[in-house]
Amino acid sequence: MHLTAPMTVVHRILVLMLISFGFAACGALPGGGELEDKTVLVDQPVSSSQMLSMLNAYRQQNGLPPLQHDPKLDQVSQKMARHIAERDSMDTWAHSAFGLSQRLDKSGYANYAGAENLGAGYADLPAAFRGWQGSEGHNKNLLNKYVTRVGIARTNRNTGKWRNFWVMTLARPFEDGRPNLQ
Repeated sequence: MHLTAPMTVVHRILVLMLISFGFAACGALPGGGELEDKTVLVDQPVSSSQMLSMLNAYRQQNGLPPLQHDPKLDQVSQKMARHIAERDSMDTWAHSAFGLSQRLDKSGYANYAGAENLGAGYADLPAAFRGWQGSEGHNKNLLNKYVTRVGIARTNRNTGKWRNFWVMTLARPFEDGRPNLQ
């Protein structure tokens, strides 16, 4: 009998350890704390016809020719939207003239001109477009007389400061000819 008493204590300790490990593991299960904090990125569809309608109406009001939608620029935009969404920030070297040129080159998009607008936090396309119109640099890109094509993308994230990330890429591919610089 004397030998069974220490075994009972050992069994109790083992049972308590197993229970505590079980509770610790709950955080890794669905509904536990760790997965709720995990960042999830979701590429959202953007209506190219809505974007073209807004952009080309705005360009027409300013005496500029309309742009064509380019699915290849949607892809370039989507990669950048994911890039900034992953970081929850638009502050990245990739958002520079050199960065855009490098991304267009990597995608096989030979071009004479390129420009890019980023936006974060806007709930929908009209809000993003108004934000770009209200920013001097972004507005200059919307009204760039050298570009002929446009693509757009949006990526959402479930955590962080910003939840909606928008990228509009404007360019003039070689196939559209050299721009008139006068």
